[in-house]
Amino acid sequence: MITRLDQLTGPVEVGKHYLVPTVTAWWRGSLATVPVIGPKHHDRHCLNFDHEHYHLDPRFVRAPPFKHPSSFELFWRDIQARPLMTGNGVNPDGLPEPVWMRRKCHRLGNPHVGKMLELTSKNGNWQCHFREWAGKQAKHDGRGWVCPHRNIPLADHPPVDGVITCPAHLLRIDAATGLVLTVEGVRP
Repeated sequence: MITRLDQLTGPVEVGKHYLVPTVTAWWRGSLATVPVIGPKHHDRHCLNFDHEHYHLDPRFVRAPPFKHPSSFELFWRDIQARPLMTGNGVNPDGLPEPVWMRRKCHRLGNPHVGKMLELTSKNGNWQCHFREWAGKQAKHDGRGWVCPHRNIPLADHPPVDGVITCPAHLLRIDAATGLVLTVEGVRP
């Protein structure tokens, strides 16, 4: 039997198959069925992103072969920064609800999340976002912490150095206390 992600009480295992929420829509110029994380939403406040969108779940995205190291970094930057969205002529009929599909876990998270944190911490919209959530308490749903920003369950995301980074909007949550931490370079 294959476990659904929303039933896990611990991190995913690389190489193992899970039932993962997926959405079929246009992304990066192609119709694709992609793994998503969290609810469909917009980010009007602070981030000024008015388009409805889902974030891609990097753990279940199969990376193409890369001929150059910079292509690898750009691909993972796209995974983080280019959500599956409506607007600007993309998916004009909206985005469907996710369908649970069998997917293989390829990694524990986006290998460039540190670089993304570094880049976003210099952007005024993202600084507003990080300041707004720093010091807030994440809820615990009986399986693990839930990100307070978009209620994304984090039980299946492993902590790194005692911190769980939400894959959607990069909030850093103390794995022991559930407090949202400040981001280096962003003043409170």
